[in-house]
Amino acid sequence: MGEDEEYIEDAVGEDDGDDENMAEMLAMLQEFQKRKASKTSARSVAFQTQKAAMFAEARMRVDDAVRSGIASIEHARTTILDLKAQEVSQEAALISLKALLESQDECVQGLLSTQNGVIEDLAHRRAEQIDEASAMLETQAIEREKSRKRLIASARSSIEENIEQQKVATDASNLIKHFKALIRS
Repeated sequence: MGEDEEYIEDAVGEDDGDDENMAEMLAMLQEFQKRKASKTSARSVAFQTQKAAMFAEARMRVDDAVRSGIASIEHARTTILDLKAQEVSQEAALISLKALLESQDECVQGLLSTQNGVIEDLAHRRAEQIDEASAMLETQAIEREKSRKRLIASARSSIEENIEQQKVATDASNLIKHFKALIRS
């Protein structure tokens, strides 16, 4: 640009008014504008090329992301379908549990019906044994009283005998001590 400016100053500096100089000046101005337009055009072309490359790269990234998203969605769909295939229906589980409950109820009722006679018989025998033991306790009140008195007498005599033996042992111990004291003196 520095040469163009000098040239324009030289052309303006001449004041002789020639048309040639004027035409030459116009030609130079046109040349200058062409160069300027050419530089702007080159910059614009470079910008457009760079912009097109960036858009192409962005489109490729978007296409890759779309393909990846579609693959993920398809994988999720197949996983959900597999899980649904493995799923047990609640109604089927409820029906099987109901059948199991009914069969257990029938077993319990059958067991109770067969064992009902045994339970009643056992209850009657137990009641009879309790009644017999109660009657025996009531009829043997005199015997119990005599037995209690015998036990008390036996316990007293045993206690008295133990006390007597303890006294004899204490007396014997004192006698031995006294005898040893005599021997030493």
